[in-house]
Amino acid sequence: MSFDKARLSSSTQIDKSSLYVAPEVYKNEIFDRSVDVFSFGLILYELFEGYPAFHPMAPEDAAQQTCLQGMRPSFKLKSKSCPPELKELVGECWDPEAVVRPTFAEVIVRLDKIVAHCTKHGWLKETFKLPWSSPYRQISGIHS
Repeated sequence: MSFDKARLSSSTQIDKSSLYVAPEVYKNEIFDRSVDVFSFGLILYELFEGYPAFHPMAPEDAAQQTCLQGMRPSFKLKSKSCPPELKELVGECWDPEAVVRPTFAEVIVRLDKIVAHCTKHGWLKETFKLPWSSPYRQISGIHS
């Protein structure tokens, strides 16, 4: 096994109820850093949809659908406000083949381009309607 590959030890229990586990970890196969990109793709999906993949399905069932049956959720609620470039990136992040998944360096470059494009057209402003006037105020506890 090369230095950039890993496999969980036989004494390590895999949490098969976690929706964010990559298929190769779920199946106890050799894996690399791309498992984190897989999880990140599911998180991006959740950010835009507002709920976890396959909601309201139980997480263990959703993990099984994703890892064993190769199913992926479709964009539904906010699909009109989700840029096609982001959908494409999410699809690449959760690709069943680890070698197809982008590196995080590639993800960052692509997200920067997507955000710049969306900001220029005012799309993200309409997509994320935050319940507070300023994220800084919410985090710091300062109220308007």
